[in-house]
Amino acid sequence: MAALNLEDVDATETFGSGPVQTTLPRWKIALLVAGGGAVGSLLRFLLSVLIPTVTTPTLVELPWATFWVNAVGCLGLGVLTGVLEARPARPWVLPLVGTGLCGGFTTFSTVVLEGSAMIGADFPLQAFTYAMMTMVVCLLAVAFGILGGRRGFVFVARRRDRHDPRGGQATNLQDAEADS
Repeated sequence: MAALNLEDVDATETFGSGPVQTTLPRWKIALLVAGGGAVGSLLRFLLSVLIPTVTTPTLVELPWATFWVNAVGCLGLGVLTGVLEARPARPWVLPLVGTGLCGGFTTFSTVVLEGSAMIGADFPLQAFTYAMMTMVVCLLAVAFGILGGRRGFVFVARRRDRHDPRGGQATNLQDAEADS
């Protein structure tokens, strides 16, 4: 097994050079994440009140509210990621909507807590099924969200460019480079 040597890493590749490229000061990012997180947490609470807990004949409570909150939140984060891959947005969008809103909305710690409660009530099979179902559905939701976000953005951009009286303009950096 080959090891990665320092010479193998390009000078531009650093731990901080991932997909998040922001010019915002850290305090602004912290405020954006906190604001988005507050709204996401409030939305999660409201949905947990609106979606009833289903009790099975064996008196195991199935936490559908948590399941759907996580699935919808993962789908939303996937769509956001797909759109931002297709066309980078302003630097405040990802901290506010991605990390803040979607992060505050989803709650995998509650999945663990609810699964632990099921195990404590002597229903380990239901706990395992619930946890696995949540993970699989949420991973699929992210994947479909990313694909949908990319394709949806490309569809909208192409449609706009066809109807643009100015002849269509580049919709992202790659298109702009291809046009030049």
